[in-house]
Amino acid sequence: MAKRDKLTKNQIRQVAKNRGKVKQLSKTATLGELKNGLIIGRFGNQADVLDIDSQTTYRCFLRQHLGAPVSGDRVSFRLQIIQDQDSEESAETIHTSKTKGVIETIEERETLLERPSRHKGLKPIVANVNMIFVVVAPLPDFSSVLLDRYLIATKNANIETVIVINKCDLEDEIREQQIEEILKTYSKIGYPIIKISAVANLGKNELLKHAKGKSSILVGQSGVGKSSIINWLFPNEDLAVQSISTNSRLGQHTTTASRIYQFEDNNKSYLVDSPGIREYGLWHLNVEQIALGYVEFRVYIGTCKFRDCQHKNEPGCEIIHAVKEKLIAQERWDNYIKIINNNEEP
Repeated sequence: MAKRDKLTKNQIRQVAKNRGKVKQLSKTATLGELKNGLIIGRFGNQADVLDIDSQTTYRCFLRQHLGAPVSGDRVSFRLQIIQDQDSEESAETIHTSKTKGVIETIEERETLLERPSRHKGLKPIVANVNMIFVVVAPLPDFSSVLLDRYLIATKNANIETVIVINKCDLEDEIREQQIEEILKTYSKIGYPIIKISAVANLGKNELLKHAKGKSSILVGQSGVGKSSIINWLFPNEDLAVQSISTNSRLGQHTTTASRIYQFEDNNKSYLVDSPGIREYGLWHLNVEQIALGYVEFRVYIGTCKFRDCQHKNEPGCEIIHAVKEKLIAQERWDNYIKIINNNEEP
């Protein structure tokens, strides 16, 4: 069962203050008719909502009962209608520059990508995407175990996934870490691989070919260049980017909340930038769910000698036999063992 948030006194006061604002908004302003919207960014007890009809964005408060809305959620919301005291304008006039609103309901989600948080239980990342781009790079150092953690999560969420190698201009680093050689295994089991460089302007058309017409998200380790990719694809955004630490060779957090960026195709597709992390926990998943996250394991699951086989060292394990017969890559099984052996909540 997911842990409940432990709020500080300041956080409790802020929650009460925000709830008061919602109540006050309802009392002092007339709320208009229900509108259909899309959450494009979440900020505490408020969210930026795109009006589907007018393509205008409004900052809206969240009703207390809504749970944890995230970017990609389709919602119903109402705008406040303001009448200036010294104006002869109708009370039906909406002053866009002053307008805020209230999100009333969230539609049922088609997909949900989430991850466990140490203090917040399961934390939703994005809703209703149908494509995930897992971004890897030679800096910070490439980790196939971290890549597998992401792929386990995306497979359990049942969302189509593409692996993106960013910073492909760093040819020496890629060669030294044997990244392309390692990723041949992933290509063989069905994962598309795209090579790009946001800095050197390489591979943009191939990335756009996969992204256009999709509701997608960029995920990956801090420092792999997700914000740089957003700046590259959406040059008017000018997101902040951070350099890699020369001592630790680790990325530094830039993006703090998931946010949607729309392609210019009549609202048919968008890309979500997500906060980077240095480790993707899977302690909300059991051994069977982790094994199912390995696509090449699936054909063998349920055929082992023992019903509760964990595919570690049990006699009669068909997955271990497939590894010995080179039907499953040794490296992928090694990563699986590392993940289940360390899959405890910190």
